Amino acid sequence: MLGTILQLCGVFFTLLGIFTVIHWFKTPKMPADDSNRINNIKSWWIGLTRPEVMAKSWKAFRQDEMDNIEDVGK
Repeated sequence: MLGTILQLCGVFFTLLGIFTVIHWFKTPKMPADDSNRINNIKSWWIGLTRPEVMAKSWKAFRQDEMDNIEDVGK
């Protein structure tokens, strides 16, 4: 039973990793050029390791999620 749960969790995180890598190397839409792939990876890493930087950049990262939903409704 525990082995099955661990396998399902492992499959989930493996698929999440594959999904992330696919989006890193997917051709960006205009007006972005191919060098923006590097910026996508950098922004992912900054968001993962330094959330305070993201909070300074976007108001949505400083607010509670319910506040963000209410802002969209206004």
